[in-house]
Amino acid sequence: MHRNFFLIVVFLSLFSCMGTVDRLEWALTLAGENRTELEKVLQYYKDDSLKYKAACFLIENMPYHYGYEDARLDSVKAVLATAPLGDGYIPDSERKRKWKSFNYKSLPILQDVQRMTAALLIENIDVAFETWNRVSWAKYYSFDDFCEWILPYRVGDEPLESWRKAYYDHYHPILDSLYQGENILEAADALNKFLKYETPFSPNSDFDLPHLGAKYLLKYRLGTCKETTDHTVYIFRSLGFPVGIDEYLYSPSNQNSHVWNILKNTDGKPLSFWYMDSRDLAVGMTDGRKKGKVYRMQYGIQEEKYQGVYKDNSTPSVVRNPLLKDVTEEYFGSNEYPVRIDGKVKSKFVALGIFTPFGYVPVDVALRDGDQAIVRNIEPGVIYQPLCNEKGLFQPCGYPFMIKDDTVRTFVPDMDKNVSLSIKRKYPLQNHILEYMSWMTGSKIEGSNDINFRNKEILYCIADTPRVNVNFYPSNPSRPYRYVRFVPRDGWRAEVAELAFYENIHDDVAISSKAILGCPPVDGNPAHAMDKANDGDWLTFFFSEEANGTVTFDLQNPTWIRKILFVPRNDDNFITPGNSYELFYQDGVMGWKSLGKQTATTYELIYTNIPDGALLWLRNLTRGKEEQVFYIEEGKQRFVGYE
Repeated sequence: MHRNFFLIVVFLSLFSCMGTVDRLEWALTLAGENRTELEKVLQYYKDDSLKYKAACFLIENMPYHYGYEDARLDSVKAVLATAPLGDGYIPDSERKRKWKSFNYKSLPILQDVQRMTAALLIENIDVAFETWNRVSWAKYYSFDDFCEWILPYRVGDEPLESWRKAYYDHYHPILDSLYQGENILEAADALNKFLKYETPFSPNSDFDLPHLGAKYLLKYRLGTCKETTDHTVYIFRSLGFPVGIDEYLYSPSNQNSHVWNILKNTDGKPLSFWYMDSRDLAVGMTDGRKKGKVYRMQYGIQEEKYQGVYKDNSTPSVVRNPLLKDVTEEYFGSNEYPVRIDGKVKSKFVALGIFTPFGYVPVDVALRDGDQAIVRNIEPGVIYQPLCNEKGLFQPCGYPFMIKDDTVRTFVPDMDKNVSLSIKRKYPLQNHILEYMSWMTGSKIEGSNDINFRNKEILYCIADTPRVNVNFYPSNPSRPYRYVRFVPRDGWRAEVAELAFYENIHDDVAISSKAILGCPPVDGNPAHAMDKANDGDWLTFFFSEEANGTVTFDLQNPTWIRKILFVPRNDDNFITPGNSYELFYQDGVMGWKSLGKQTATTYELIYTNIPDGALLWLRNLTRGKEEQVFYIEEGKQRFVGYE
């Protein structure tokens, strides 16, 4: 992530060096031996002013576009193609292991301007115009809209290839059967709903790959959110819909990036959608996670942002490359706030970083003005860390802050006032994890000496939603039992991370048991087989294929069961006895400072030496990787976005 941030400096320098040099001539010069191919295109359209302008737009911006093509990349994509449709799970194999650590960024970068052929570019332009001239809604959009939202021949760094006609031939008859009116929103909505069910998309993130390409995705519907949005762009643009892609670079909600599609409506307002989501097209709709900043992927360089750095001191809003347009205002409204910066820092630029356990991810950049920076159009409710580039590394240059109730809350530790806190998690409890836990309410744990449970006794019924991952339940059976069975509530599937049984209420060592009978795992995935229900790993879990799917354990001999350990499907981010932890607070330019280490003896940690007003970070030194900053409010642990 940090490496990409430096691209802004490179592109700023590149753009400033161009000065008043004609951008078309500059691109043709960079083309080198391929200049002849690009000039063929310009010559071909010399008598068609509109197509000539379209060709100029593509060529002028071509120096900023590139892709990857290599036999090794083809090999990885071939392994990926073995993922079953709708499942995405690739069985372990020698081929999978061979390519698991493949790094496509080690491949040579192939610049479009040096390899684009006249035939491919002319075909792209002609077919794009033909389709655009057919649709009734074209009259609502400008030529510039057409160039940015319909005309581009690529989405990202996929292979250069001819794709428009193949997609049009496949999807135009489908669109005709779904909708024949002139309302672009109704047409797009009908097509979006169809795509969700046309062919099951196979989620898969086994390999780190560039954009897979139009032809590959027409045949194989698999990959990540990147592939679903790419696929959508190819489809919609081939049919004359002005569709693009928005993204956030990093979310504190799930420690990841995300992309989704946008349709430019006839009123000029982009409508968000994603065919993996059941929601309709809507203004500002995304996945509900915190984003910090939102950017739109563009084909044309966002040159006005870069001119602003040198001409009017406006804040440059593109972080990683000059093809990203800051559209945060469309999602969260316009805002502007001053942020204090340490006066001793010499850096001209101030980056805004979002915390990760492995360092900060820069999501925006602002020009410094003395001891402050003016940040614009950021999402409220997200904690940002001002950063400066010191000797090639990003270092804090101020205290972290958050916008809340239209004011800046700065997390400055008060070293003269200590507060206490009971800490129960190192990462926010996600809604989907809470749902998994709540689904087990009403489940029963039964005992029997008959493997078929014709005679059985309920040892415990889970009457309320588990609030933590590790739950010990008392049991008062009428007799010893050899077999124990987990039965989910009626109509639900079993999701059990761990079940263990104890002979006495105060025992710490569980009775030896083994899962011997169980419903097949969901999608036949061995990662969710019945043995995962008591393997000692609280992150693995048994997940039944069918509703009412049970799992039976054998204790070898009839045994009294007076205590039961139950761990529902969870994220293992609760405090775990026996694990070692260390709490830190953020101290501005001094970075993170330790408040001491503790080995948990219960399911909470108590710290009494926390500086009031500080931003905190709890590290699990024993295991795990998900960690998030938090603060204290009304005496409770508060994670950002989960107040």
